[in-house]
Amino acid sequence: MSQGTGSSEQVEKDSPAAPVTSGTPAPASRLEPMGPSGPAPVAVPPPEPGEATLELSGAGQGGQVVVTSPRGKLLGSYAVGPGQTILLRGAPGEYVVRSPDAPHGLVVPVVERTHVQVGPTGLTMVRDEGPTPGPVVRVGRSAAARDGNWRRPVSPILSALVPGLGQMVNREYARGAGFLLGAVSLGGVALGLALTRDPSDAATPGAHGRTFASDVVGAAGLGLLTGGLHLLYMAQVMDAYAGAIGKRTPKPHSRHKVSLELRRMATVGMRAGDPAAQLYADWNVGVLGQVAPRFSVGLTDLGLKFGPGRAVLQGGPRLQYRVLERGRVWLSLAAGAIVQGAFASGTPPAVPEGEKPPRTAAVAAIPYGQLDLRLFILDRWSIDIVPRISAPLGAARYYRQDGAIPKQAITLELGTGLGVYF
Repeated sequence: MSQGTGSSEQVEKDSPAAPVTSGTPAPASRLEPMGPSGPAPVAVPPPEPGEATLELSGAGQGGQVVVTSPRGKLLGSYAVGPGQTILLRGAPGEYVVRSPDAPHGLVVPVVERTHVQVGPTGLTMVRDEGPTPGPVVRVGRSAAARDGNWRRPVSPILSALVPGLGQMVNREYARGAGFLLGAVSLGGVALGLALTRDPSDAATPGAHGRTFASDVVGAAGLGLLTGGLHLLYMAQVMDAYAGAIGKRTPKPHSRHKVSLELRRMATVGMRAGDPAAQLYADWNVGVLGQVAPRFSVGLTDLGLKFGPGRAVLQGGPRLQYRVLERGRVWLSLAAGAIVQGAFASGTPPAVPEGEKPPRTAAVAAIPYGQLDLRLFILDRWSIDIVPRISAPLGAARYYRQDGAIPKQAITLELGTGLGVYF
């Protein structure tokens, strides 16, 4: 352990010990002093890269506090006098600050800098108004890593396997249960809607037993449910990591150079047979570069799809301008076009003599305009909701399997996805 003002090696025992004051050293077997609590120096060294700062300041008569890791690992005990400040620096994460005789303490998430005031009425987190001179104590990175940092990679992985499990590992049991219940509910209703079929419906081949309107409503409902499930799943994985690092209020990375996106654009289209309408989904990726503040250009809607006897390759340019930045919410307006090429695959069919062979390739241009709503869960990660209006020109727009939208058909799409910013 390195310390800014001198200290011995880190504590080896998990059990808390008696408080250490500035004038009374602790027994070596139980607690070693983490640093001084004497008069504040005139100059404070800047934090090292990757360090976070926990500021302890005395209000009124001040008092004594004990600082531990979330699992109870004792990191130090400090006497904070009236008007005195002590700066603890170490790995970002959660720390527990409590009075020596209190069974429970204040859980303090420390990302960059957090200020806790120690007074006769107890402990209070206050708004940080800038650096304050005070003795600097560096808490060993290894101790924090053993006690809390293991959750950073583990929590999002567990939430990716079982929704809400990462939050439960972070000891946010109600939050985890809410995510799990929401995912099970959305998934169950979507699955039930997808499997619902009336065995007596359309008993005659080619006859539409249900109305076209009911088919559209059913397909649209399935699209909304599955889109909501996508958003919830991605959000709870990011939320598990946010809980592990103790940062619930992200600061969106507005000065990014490049952003990547993964999206599913979904719409309802007509089809032959029964049901007469079904959900068409288009998964794609995109890359955008921010060439000026709030203004981005790039190549998006990149994808490869296969259908009966054809392969489809697509992609196109997009211009995007961010019109609103409010906290963790961004709203952008965008316009672009998808260029889609469809190519016949497999053995070409036999053509009678004298007849023209069928077309083996078709190119469509799909211009569109869209809103882009982004909600940040982490500083560099967001979930996206994208309503879009588009219309294929020149040829039909193909989706995977047998999905297709006829040319010049105005289409309302709803996109759900995630974005990452560098």
